[in-house]
Amino acid sequence: MFKYLLALACLLPASTHAETVPVPRQHPALQEFDTSRLDALRQRVQDVINAPADLAPDKVAAFVKTRGAAEAGDAQAMLELAQMLQQGEGAQRDTDAGLAWLKKAAEGGNGPAQAFLGAAYVHGQGMAVDRKLGEYWLRKGAAQDIELAHITLALQFETIHSSEEARAHALRWLKHYAENGYIPAYNEIGYRLMMTATDEAQRKEAFGWYMQAAKALDPPGLNNVAYSYEVGQGVPQSDEAALGWYEMAAIARSPPGQTGFARLLEQGRGGPTRQGPPPPPFALYLMAAQQGDEEAMERLVKVYEQGELGQAADAAQAALWREKLRQARATGGGRS
Repeated sequence: MFKYLLALACLLPASTHAETVPVPRQHPALQEFDTSRLDALRQRVQDVINAPADLAPDKVAAFVKTRGAAEAGDAQAMLELAQMLQQGEGAQRDTDAGLAWLKKAAEGGNGPAQAFLGAAYVHGQGMAVDRKLGEYWLRKGAAQDIELAHITLALQFETIHSSEEARAHALRWLKHYAENGYIPAYNEIGYRLMMTATDEAQRKEAFGWYMQAAKALDPPGLNNVAYSYEVGQGVPQSDEAALGWYEMAAIARSPPGQTGFARLLEQGRGGPTRQGPPPPPFALYLMAAQQGDEEAMERLVKVYEQGELGQAADAAQAALWREKLRQARATGGGRS
């Protein structure tokens, strides 16, 4: 009987005899980013782009009428015809013909067409990127007070190194967009104000814009709030606050945020992490470097040269990251 009971006990689920051993939780900054919703959104956009032409009789008639007016020299009709050809409305979609009519409309003095054409050159939409031509047409559109031209100039061409007039123009339009809920404008305003600040009051104002971006979970805003706390810029210095905000920036996939989080963890600054067990600094540096962050690349070069952060010295890997760093700097890199 004892042997029978022992055998029966062995068949029972282990949970009735022992506690389940918990699986260590991975820090969310290292978890795979879920792109399913983003992929679905991209597919919906692609479905709209690839939708068949609308050849309903009324649309065809409108296309014929608009083409006649455009061929007669009406610049507004040229723009409308360009849009019809781009969208396949009343005729088969023809992006090349649409672009040709857009250029004619811009050359004919149509402000919206000038803005659209300038933006197309800047972003390489249907043509090779040409920033010189892009700025030319954008300034033409801005002279006619076209909003798209104003904000594109503010974001693309009017930097902290521009004239005082251009900087003021950029801030005016960025604040206009911020007031209308364009979240990236918050961080952009903060950056411009911080980089040109001459006293603590101005730095505090800049930090306020960073914080607005961070509260909206904008990755660059999260990173800039963290950096401001790290160096005491516009806010009292605090390693603890810096670590917390860098942690959030890293979870939001900000490469500078990943690097900042790794740097403070490596240096033992800021206390415990908030969102999970502290991830290995090397893993964070590697993620940031793979996305082009130059500080992370610099750190990887030293890691592989000297065999640090649990990695063996590896001259080939050091040379690889040194070359990637050189290429990043040659192409101008970026900021976040």
